[in-house]
Amino acid sequence: MKHRNGIQSLSPEIIEHALIHCHPRDVAAFSQTCRAARQLVYHNKDQYLWRQLFLSCPFDDPGKALQGLHGSFDWKGELQRRVCAEMIAHSSRATAEELTGALETFLNVVRTASPVTQGYERVPSQSLLWVVDVLQSSNMLHTPLFDHYNTSQNLAHLRSYLALTLDDYDNDDDLVCRCYVYDLSNYCRENDWGPFRKNGRVNWVHVESIINVLLSNLAESSEPSQMDIRPPCGLEATRAYSAPGATARNPKDWAGVEGTWARYVSFLDHRNFRLDGGAFFDGARYGEATFLIDLNLYIIEPDSIPDYYTLERFPESDNHLYPTLYFSGTSIGIQGNENQIIGSVYMNEDGVVRWRFLNAHLVFSSEGVQMGSIASAAGVVGSWTSVYHEHADPVGKNADLQLFASA
Repeated sequence: MKHRNGIQSLSPEIIEHALIHCHPRDVAAFSQTCRAARQLVYHNKDQYLWRQLFLSCPFDDPGKALQGLHGSFDWKGELQRRVCAEMIAHSSRATAEELTGALETFLNVVRTASPVTQGYERVPSQSLLWVVDVLQSSNMLHTPLFDHYNTSQNLAHLRSYLALTLDDYDNDDDLVCRCYVYDLSNYCRENDWGPFRKNGRVNWVHVESIINVLLSNLAESSEPSQMDIRPPCGLEATRAYSAPGATARNPKDWAGVEGTWARYVSFLDHRNFRLDGGAFFDGARYGEATFLIDLNLYIIEPDSIPDYYTLERFPESDNHLYPTLYFSGTSIGIQGNENQIIGSVYMNEDGVVRWRFLNAHLVFSSEGVQMGSIASAAGVVGSWTSVYHEHADPVGKNADLQLFASA
C-alpha cells in the first residue's frame, strides 16, 4: 500500500470540512489538482459540501424562501450560477447573452430572498446584501444594453427594484423617462392602459421610468407632507412582508391589502400634451403636479363588487395560496374630499402581483404592479387615467405605499 503524503493523507470528511471555509473559486481550483480532488468536489453522492458553501457565502437559506423548497435544491448549480453572475458583472467583455443571464440570476436572488418574519423585521437578507455589494463594485447597472430587448427588460427590472439608490440620475435620464411616461401612445386597451406589455407581462422599462420621474418630483417638492413620508427604496424594501405591520396581517390577506396607505399621484398639465398623443416640455417648467393622498383599504367578499367593476384580466384565481382579493376603502382627496375606492389584487402567471384601483365615481382608474414580493414596503407602482380612455384623456403615474397595516 502506497504511502500518501500531504492533504491526500487526510480523510474526505476532513478535506470537506476545510473546503467549506474556502471561496467557491478556491474550491474549483482545488478540484483541478488531481483526480481524487475532482471526484470529491464534483462527483460526491451527496451535496453536503455545496450546501455548506452556499450557506457560508452567505446566502439566505432557500428553505426559508416564500415558497420554500420544492423537491431537491440544486445547491451546486445555483451557487455556480451566482458566482458566474458576479464574474460577468465585473467583466468588460461579457456578451449580451451573458449579461442577460447574469441579470436573470440577480433577479432570481431578489425574488427568493427570505421574507421578513415577526420579531426579525430589522434583520437584513444576506442574499440581498450580496446583490448590492456586486452591483456597487461593478458597472452592471450602467451597461448600455437597450438594443437587446430581454437584457433591457431585466436591467430595467433590477433598476426598478433599486429605485435610484445606486444611480447617478442626471437631467438627460430625467427627460427620457418623462417622454416615455407621458407618451400617450404607450397606453392602450391591449396593455390595460398601464406599464404592461400586450401579452399581460410587466414592461419594466415603463415601470422604471415611472419610478424615476416620481422620485425626482418628490425630491424637488417643497410640500412638508411629502417631505415627511418618502417611499422606501432599495432591495430590502422588496422583501415579502417588509411593509410595516405586514407580518401581523390578516391570514387571508396574502397581499397585505388592509391598512392605511400613502398614495403619491403625479400628472402633467394638459397644456403640455399634443393631440397626436405625444408630449412636449417647455424649458424646465413642465406644469407637473404631485400630490400625497391617504388611502384606507379593507378586503371585501367577491359578491360585494359592484356590477360596473369589470374583471377582464383579473379573473377568479384557483390558486389556493393566492386567490384573487377584492377590496374597498376611502381616499382622502387633494382638497380633503373623501372618495370611495374599489379594486382587486391578482397574482399573474409570471409571479408578479397586479393591482387595479377604480374610483367609485367612475372618473379615474389605475393599473399597478407590486414592487418586489407580496406585501413589500416598496408598494405598488403604476399609472392612472380616465375610465373612458377617450382621445387626449389625461394619464398620470402613481405610487401606493403602505404605511402600516391593521393588526
